[in-house]
Amino acid sequence: MTALNWNSIVDRSNERLEFGACHVNQAWRRHKTPQSKFMGLVSAFETSSHRLPLLLQAVDANFNARNHPERGQALFAAVWFQTSSWAILCDQTHATIVQRLIVDRIPEKQIRDDEMVFALRTTFDATENSLRKQLNENFFDQVLRKR
Repeated sequence: MTALNWNSIVDRSNERLEFGACHVNQAWRRHKTPQSKFMGLVSAFETSSHRLPLLLQAVDANFNARNHPERGQALFAAVWFQTSSWAILCDQTHATIVQRLIVDRIPEKQIRDDEMVFALRTTFDATENSLRKQLNENFFDQVLRKR
């Protein structure tokens, strides 16, 4: 298994990201159609009106979250490319890197599942401190944009 680090993550701005989110009342949902997926990491973290910092930190600012209050607050979200070895897993304040297969294999659940929330929290907390980065509106520029 390849060691994960932020320097190995490269944005593919012309490729759609896989996306999964865990909400209080909907344990795991995925975007399935191409038009609902982020086009690269810059979209997921900086330019989309549905970007992860808004989803996780400012519910009313995210159009989809505002229109689906039945899902409840978003607790975790993850993005990854289909062929990457990594996924970026975010909670409401931080982002970290995990093996892609961990999030890619999570079954969809349209109901509340506290065990799944616990499993995601455990996965997040098990990552090295050096892999955790502050999630905010500057995340892409500070962590992912290659200089």
